[in-house]
Amino acid sequence: MSRSQKSLNSTRVVRLFNVNSLLRTLYREGGCSRTKLAKVTHMSPATVSRIISELVDQQIIIEKGTGKSSAGRKPTILQLNYEKIYIAGACISRDQVGLAIADLKGKMLSKRYFQPYSLEPESLIKELVHELNLLVQEASINQEYILGLGLAISGIVDSEQKTLVRSVNLGWREVKIGEILEKELELPVLVENDANAAALAELWFGGATEVRNFLYIKTDTGVGSGIISERNLLTGPRGIAGEIGHLCFIPDGRKCRCGLHGCLETYLYAPDITRRYEEKTGKHLESIFHLKEKVQEGDSVANKIVDEAAEALSIAVLFAAGLLDLDLVVIGGAWGALGDDFLNLIREKTMDRWERSGIGRIVPVTGSQLGESSDLLGAVGLVIHRWLASPI
Repeated sequence: MSRSQKSLNSTRVVRLFNVNSLLRTLYREGGCSRTKLAKVTHMSPATVSRIISELVDQQIIIEKGTGKSSAGRKPTILQLNYEKIYIAGACISRDQVGLAIADLKGKMLSKRYFQPYSLEPESLIKELVHELNLLVQEASINQEYILGLGLAISGIVDSEQKTLVRSVNLGWREVKIGEILEKELELPVLVENDANAAALAELWFGGATEVRNFLYIKTDTGVGSGIISERNLLTGPRGIAGEIGHLCFIPDGRKCRCGLHGCLETYLYAPDITRRYEEKTGKHLESIFHLKEKVQEGDSVANKIVDEAAEALSIAVLFAAGLLDLDLVVIGGAWGALGDDFLNLIREKTMDRWERSGIGRIVPVTGSQLGESSDLLGAVGLVIHRWLASPI
């Protein structure tokens, strides 16, 4: 992917602090005059005018009418051109790779999923680059106007080094995937754990857009969580904040595939759930979604599985809410999509314990409404969050 020296994603433009500050201000304010931009960003009027002139020439910023003035010439109002700024998103799991091109508002303009031929890092990355190139071509989007690529991936991630430290699902260790993709795509690349990315999707596009502190719990094909504190992603110095899948919440609980007992994951992980049901009943269970039907039919095994899942999640919610003083907990994945019948079980179990704790408040629990696109939207949100929403 080649591009001109003046492209939006070039080092000379996006990575300059002044340009980034102007873009962030326009994104947050919606529209600004040059005078207001200078005031908010603490730049000189001459610097603002010079940068704005270049970005207007590229049609990244457009002039949209005039503002009010108490005296003299009315100021020209500037806005981001949402038809000229795009974000690429990618998510990698064991079973599939998702790719998308979105605008700054999170609207998916084009997306595709594919099953990789191989899980070997070199092969999978090469295939991802090829498929993303095709997606950009099919969407008829100029590469120069893609702000960056956000990548959501299963495993422990060092986001500063853009490295996948370890992924049990993929079998990868110490893969510098961000660095490799930047060289191949000639785009800035941001890398984050998939649960953290999904939390950002909720923050920017989902049910937590007005919330400052919340926990997103990712369920079904793996269990993890993303923590948003004061509208910032909390990952910890080693990138393991939110890794709750193999914390033991149930004393002397069921044995987990990791060898421990009572892990949250063993009560929520889809393959374990379907296997347990089939062992107990001799009947095939298509997916977690079919548990709802089984419960409604009075199936005692399904009832027990669902109750155990709600119990484990309620304890996780209580601990997290108490430790982090949360405003909301969002359950993602298949368990969150089961609806209020299941979520009410969690609410009832947490409510009783909250009332007895003496803390005096109950943290709302809701299911994610973003569906299967949550990881991709999170990858897009990662770029928005880093480049446009950080403090100036």
